[in-house]
Amino acid sequence: MSYVAPLDHMRFILENTAGLDRVRALGAFAELTPDVVEAVLDGAARFAGDVLAPLNAPGDRTGAKLASDGVVTPPGFREAYQRYVADGWNSLGGPADYGGQGMPFAVQAATIEMWGAANMSFALCPELGSGAIAALVAHASEAVRARYLPKMVSGEWSGTMCLTEPQAGSDLSTVTTRAEPDGDAWRLTGRKIFITWGEHDMAENIIHLVLARAPNAPSGIKGLSLFAVPRYSIGDDGRPGAANDIRCVSIEHKMGLHASPTCVLALGDGPGARGHLVGPLHQGIVCMFTMMNHMRLGVGLHALGIAERAYQVAALHARERVQGRDAGGRPTAILGHADVRRMLLTMKAQIQAARGLCYAAAAALDVAHHADGEPGAVAQARADLLTPIVKAWCSDMAIEVTSLAIQVLGGMGFIEDAAAAQCYRDVRITAIYEGTNGIQAQDLLGRKVLKDGARALNALLDEMRVAAAALGGGDVRAAALGRALAEGIGELEDATQLALAEGVRDPEFVGATAVAYLALAGLVCGAWQWARALASAQAMPDPRAREALFDTAAFYAAQLMPRASANAAVVRAGSSPVARPDRELV
Repeated sequence: MSYVAPLDHMRFILENTAGLDRVRALGAFAELTPDVVEAVLDGAARFAGDVLAPLNAPGDRTGAKLASDGVVTPPGFREAYQRYVADGWNSLGGPADYGGQGMPFAVQAATIEMWGAANMSFALCPELGSGAIAALVAHASEAVRARYLPKMVSGEWSGTMCLTEPQAGSDLSTVTTRAEPDGDAWRLTGRKIFITWGEHDMAENIIHLVLARAPNAPSGIKGLSLFAVPRYSIGDDGRPGAANDIRCVSIEHKMGLHASPTCVLALGDGPGARGHLVGPLHQGIVCMFTMMNHMRLGVGLHALGIAERAYQVAALHARERVQGRDAGGRPTAILGHADVRRMLLTMKAQIQAARGLCYAAAAALDVAHHADGEPGAVAQARADLLTPIVKAWCSDMAIEVTSLAIQVLGGMGFIEDAAAAQCYRDVRITAIYEGTNGIQAQDLLGRKVLKDGARALNALLDEMRVAAAALGGGDVRAAALGRALAEGIGELEDATQLALAEGVRDPEFVGATAVAYLALAGLVCGAWQWARALASAQAMPDPRAREALFDTAAFYAAQLMPRASANAAVVRAGSSPVARPDRELV
């Protein structure tokens, strides 16, 4: 089956719960009418379903190949990328000063979800370019922006993020790539690994954002600088010329995402790869984190998209696969079995909660970037708090959902001919990309909560309490969700107070409990999003859709929110159950 974007739910979330009304109130988006949003989503859905989705399985089977003259993408990918650029999708959120359409990130978020659902291997290429654009806009000099951004915004040139090295995984303090001054530019030498879309044949140039050390740089992470290094040198006419001194040595043979080339790049076989400094010297990590945080949200959205696709595969199979008998002894589709419905509702309830959370985080970023003073600062704090939850909770959710899709399909789910297997293989990396989920959890608890004194979290909890209280009367399903949300808020607040005390006293506390803390926060945030959806349910014109919304929310409260208490118990147990390094594990 092909992928069909869930446009009704996407529009409902954007218009009623994500905060698009606040985004519209910003001067930059005064013309963002519902008709404009609908046109963008409809067009993206057609492109995702008609162009990208049909290439997904064939691209997985063929994979990217490294030939003597570079990386060759699977048949159809180059043409799809050229159409993606020609149709203006790459420039959708780009700054208008460099040829972009300036669409808010909240609306882009829906398209990013669609691209990931239809073909994540393909989607990673423009998403990396979008992240590189964000870093250049925020940190590069005007001369560097003018040199690179117009072609990157259009999509004629793509972008990458070059951090990791053979000896430097998540610990970037050990990066050894060197940068030497060369007139108004720099020459880089070193080797980078795990570079997604590090070389390919879809765009006419590739702009690598590379972390490296300049001469006399401080040791460790504070000595890194960021450089824009083009695959092909750029002439005075702004067109690509001779090959720069950077080449793809090999591509990885991966569990999934076979059509996306993951490259080992060698810089400086000759005189060094020529590039330009981005931001101040020795401030590379600060600059790179602009791209990193953008990509963390993108990974969460791509994971959400694959989860949606896996759900569609499983739901179709459950409706069509006849096996077993119903209570009356008649043959029935497996959708008639309670346990199959339980699995499908587990998928659907989490997907829809995650969609609300992702779009809310995107809308918060729009406000942060376009509102002045305290409203902008508050929105930025909200986006910072939600980013690790979006990345980690959504990717963990997607791994569970794609695994459940295989379970619903039974033996066929384990066969590569069925789409569920590829969904699982492709999504598994999302818990590792852009900082593993363990790192995201420690970022949430250690930096976004403890270092902040829980101020941003407490503001969110206050908002959640209002949402929970609003569901106190009326529909019993809404009331049940309200109670579950209120209990979850209490668990999260208690866990936070414990962390504020123990995090200072016990240096092992954050590392031992952060994953459970993030899972707790994600579940409560999901319930919050369900509460906001139920509060806006009358905006749904279809009564059947409204009933499904209430039923799915009730399932989330009854079968998923109990996980919050289990995770809270892990936090309460502290670090003592986790073996110290000097203890034997086996």
